[in-house]
Amino acid sequence: MKKSERQQHVRDILTQNDVQTQEELVTYLNKSGIQVTQATVSRDIRDMQLIKLPSQNGGYHYALPPKKDENIKLRLARTLKESVKKMTSNATFIFLEVQPGSGPVIASLLNQLNSDDILGAISDDGSVLIVTNSVEGVENIKQLITTMRLE
Repeated sequence: MKKSERQQHVRDILTQNDVQTQEELVTYLNKSGIQVTQATVSRDIRDMQLIKLPSQNGGYHYALPPKKDENIKLRLARTLKESVKKMTSNATFIFLEVQPGSGPVIASLLNQLNSDDILGAISDDGSVLIVTNSVEGVENIKQLITTMRLE
């Protein structure tokens, strides 16, 4: 089976099920007749830029990232609304504590904004560091994030 076909099966599984772990995803794929290892699923999760969002029954589940053809600000607003747990800042840095798995998506979207106030954003799984060009830049970006989360 081709990688693209397997990843389409992953998309189908995620839209129909609340998959919380890589092991659960392996099980769903195996039940569908697609034999994979956890390492393969891990690579697919990274390649597909899957994110983790809070589940209704507690914990977190894998979800598809926002669609590529949507407006960047709309995608960023939706992701910030669903993912940001805490925002702190100092003179030229903003630190976001976010839901596990959403850090890379948020950093990428922030960088795609091409804002004059943002020098760059970097992330790990559960946090984002935004480097701004000034104290005023920090305030502008904090206001932008706050507004997007409330929309």
